[in-house]
This record gives sequence, C-alpha cells and structure tokens, in this order.
Amino acid sequence: MSRDLSRSGEFQRIADPLALGQAIRRSRKAHGLTQTELAGLAGTGLRFVSELERGKPTASLDKTLAVLAVLGLRLLLGEAR
Repeated sequence: MSRDLSRSGEFQRIADPLALGQAIRRSRKAHGLTQTELAGLAGTGLRFVSELERGKPTASLDKTLAVLAVLGLRLLLGEAR
C-alpha cells in the first residue's frame, strides 16, 4: 500500500477491496465510531459496514460512497502507474 501527500492531507492508493476495508476501519476508529454508529450515520446496516471493513468484493458502491462521506474520505480516480 503506497501513500502520497496532497495539499489537503494524505492520499492512499487502494488496490483491492481488502485495502479499502482496512482504510475505512482505521478512519472509523480514528473518529471514535463503532460500526453500529457508522452504519446509522451512513444509512446502511451494521452487516454492510462489517462486510465492507472485511473487504467484501461485491459491496454496493452507493453504500460504500455513503460510508466514505460520513468519514470525510473521498474516492479519487487516476491512471495507474
């Protein structure tokens, strides 16, 4: 997992669903939220957050984006190098 700095913070290159889940878990814990609290704020279920954090490869994109928004995270796309 590679990290780059940006003007607004830190970018993290995510190569697979497991890495995304780990990043979400770290952010959730840094915000002092439980999975249940995060699910409520994002309008998803506890099971979804749990599976997302474990790297479920078929996680719903709209729900994933809702979770990222609650955590103040953004999904950026770029060309692979």
